Amino acid sequence: MPLPLSLFHLAAIFFLGLANMAQAQSPGPLNGQIFGAGNRALVVVVHGDVSKGGPATYHYDLAKQIAEQSKDVSVFALVRPGYTGKKGQNSPGSNTGRRDHYTKENNALVAKTIQNLAKSIGASKVIGIGHSGGAAQLGAIAGIYPGLLDSVILVSCPCNIPEWRAKRGKSAWTNSLSPHDHIAAMARGTRIFAVVGDKDTNTYPELSEAFVLAAKARGLPAAYVPVKGASHGFDQLQRTVEQLALKEIAK
Repeated sequence: MPLPLSLFHLAAIFFLGLANMAQAQSPGPLNGQIFGAGNRALVVVVHGDVSKGGPATYHYDLAKQIAEQSKDVSVFALVRPGYTGKKGQNSPGSNTGRRDHYTKENNALVAKTIQNLAKSIGASKVIGIGHSGGAAQLGAIAGIYPGLLDSVILVSCPCNIPEWRAKRGKSAWTNSLSPHDHIAAMARGTRIFAVVGDKDTNTYPELSEAFVLAAKARGLPAAYVPVKGASHGFDQLQRTVEQLALKEIAK
């Protein structure tokens, strides 16, 4: 009898450990899911506002695809403050009803998570990919935490927050930090890509183009990447983003 009981407990401990690994794959403070393993590069994928509601999980697929095509790379699908990810991968903090939440405090949580991941993995370079609100956060973080991101791929970025809100006829977001205001502080070697659908009527191609022009004027290596026929949805942009990420990993 003692032997079966011992095996039972060992099995229980093993499966509990697997469950905990699936639920907590980040050194914190924010949660998410890691795909792949290795320190050649850390790629962090950050979702948008998901303003229609529901969990923020659509970016997991891109993270998985990049990891499957890259050797010795860790790819983290980050769940932003106050958002629900997959089971056990919810992040602390508040998104204030998914409004005006690209704040100093929330950006600090994202940046700290990236810093902790890079340190724990021992990554030789860090690539950030953000869509919509996630792009707004990474764009500001690249300037507020210069050198944290070696490359940043901003997808459908509302890079000038006041202009974006005004163009949409919406009320101002006074607590959100605008990437456009932090270009001057970005590390000189930061590689910037602004990907946007040429039919995007949410975050507008001209906002991404203006951001890239301002970055180039400062001498930063930046590229504007319009995607013909695409709108704001990430599914129409994912393939272009994936190809850019793989090229940055290979450098």
